[in-house]
Amino acid sequence: MLQDCIDIIKDLAGNDYLYFDTAIEVKTTPHTYPFSAWGVCVSPDNRLYVMDNNEEWHQIKADSSNASLVIGSLYQRLQLMRVQYAKAS
Repeated sequence: MLQDCIDIIKDLAGNDYLYFDTAIEVKTTPHTYPFSAWGVCVSPDNRLYVMDNNEEWHQIKADSSNASLVIGSLYQRLQLMRVQYAKAS
């Protein structure tokens, strides 16, 4: 799914930044604040990065803790954006 996210981002934005109108929020535990992703990008060497509330970029690795939650939510949003962009074209 990580590679699917990278492919969709590259299709939509190439190696530019892709920002969201509303954040993707992922709650990793019931007792913590959600992680909010406001943007994504793919580096030239195919690494996926997300931008948080503080406009800091974080690399998403498939083997990181809670990465599957972020990747799953990101995948859903990107699929929706892909469909919306296709309709607009």
